[in-house]
Amino acid sequence: MEPSNLRQIAKKEPHLLAAILTVASKDEKEWWQIHEICSAHMQQLIGELIYGGRGSVEAVEAMLILAEWIPRRPHATPSVGRGEEDNCAWMFVGTAIRLGYLLGIDRTGFRTENENETTADLNRKRLAWAACYMSDRQISVRIGKAFWSRGPGPMTALRAQDFPSLQPRLDRNDDFAAIFQANLELTQLFSNAHDVLYATKARSSQLNFGGEYVKYIDDFRVALRSWHSIWGGFTCSPPLKASLILSYEYLRLYINAFAYQATLNRLAAQVEAAANGQQTKAPTHPFGSDIAATPDARFIYDSIDAAKSLLSTFNSFVDPEETFRFMPLRYYLYVIYSAVFLYKARSTGVMAGDSRGTVRRMVTDTIDRLQKASACPNDVGDRYSRLIRLLWRKPPARHSVAEGAEMPHPTTAQPRVPVQRHDLNDQQEQMMFDPAPINSFSWLDLEAVGDFAITNNESIGSGSYDGLDRYDDSSGDGFAGFDQNMLLPQQFSWNGMSPSGVIF
Repeated sequence: MEPSNLRQIAKKEPHLLAAILTVASKDEKEWWQIHEICSAHMQQLIGELIYGGRGSVEAVEAMLILAEWIPRRPHATPSVGRGEEDNCAWMFVGTAIRLGYLLGIDRTGFRTENENETTADLNRKRLAWAACYMSDRQISVRIGKAFWSRGPGPMTALRAQDFPSLQPRLDRNDDFAAIFQANLELTQLFSNAHDVLYATKARSSQLNFGGEYVKYIDDFRVALRSWHSIWGGFTCSPPLKASLILSYEYLRLYINAFAYQATLNRLAAQVEAAANGQQTKAPTHPFGSDIAATPDARFIYDSIDAAKSLLSTFNSFVDPEETFRFMPLRYYLYVIYSAVFLYKARSTGVMAGDSRGTVRRMVTDTIDRLQKASACPNDVGDRYSRLIRLLWRKPPARHSVAEGAEMPHPTTAQPRVPVQRHDLNDQQEQMMFDPAPINSFSWLDLEAVGDFAITNNESIGSGSYDGLDRYDDSSGDGFAGFDQNMLLPQQFSWNGMSPSGVIF
């Protein structure tokens, strides 16, 4: 990519050059007009690529770049981030994978005894396919879709030496090959955790009530600690080091949070059974001051610690304007997911009273830094900071027990049916509650999170977000105890709108 070779590069690798220019121009205000031109040209190239059904490795690389750094999307009015960028990312990585299969580069992930080809072309194909695998796993899990690509062969353990083009050189000190290996190993762990814990709704439900997940989570925690013992002390530039830490902490949250939700789901089942008269003993709330007594306490504590550590790393070690603004989309979403998870943890009374204020200040700092990371109003950071501000601005509304409600079932929205007090005995009356909108979202489903955040702030007019700098402090530093409005199991897409693969 030497400037002196741009004419030749534009001819031989038009998709890659256009993708690089499109991404490089999107975060600099003086280049936005160039970005619009490059983006329009990129759209034309993609259309020709799909229509013609032909391409080369450079087109695969171009699609992967666009999947990680989504081109700027026009927003005429202030909006809230809802994960819409992931839909584009999924389309880009899907195109890259299909083209990779057409070109046969998927076979570079398997070694053969007679493999004598060690050319730069083979190395480039292997790197491109490994990147396809990583992006596919990351993006597909985020939106709850099936994986499109095969991973590395079962007898193939790709290492830094398999990516010679990323090895250190005189003009760069960072060992990009080693960093790529670290991310590849972390992605494999991420993929395995998804396949074991979150593969299907039925499988996750079985684990929730059978308890086998404890062994699996323990195994993944051991594997994650092993990864950290190798790569935790790896020396590289601060931005790359921050990217490794953020990825590690997010995977720690992703694994341990399964136990948190499993505990809630078991409690929800008990509450529903009590409400239907199927059991006479009122369930005991597992959270609040007795969290240490719950069977999954260590996992719950670790999930909260991971989310807090991720936000702390973002707030303390990542410059929002010089570094984070230019990082791939996934790191923005890691930050958002962590803030949403902490909101749900706070709402279920998991956090100790002395930590709620600290977490709230941490979230406030996160919102400010996301705004600073935005190159313009309504940029990615700005829209997601607005989402988090809306979410944390007010506690979920608490409805009168007297109103009552039927428990909704998967895929069908149930109408509200008033329940008369004289029809309930004391215990049943105690167990009835009105499932507030907070029950309709998963901490991994940003579209549903956005719906809840806006619904919970009904006083804000359509398209008007004035006054979002003011929090509603009516709840002090958080809920004092367990909030029954959180009891509806998130294991399933109860509102019928969540992506099918988003488990909770």
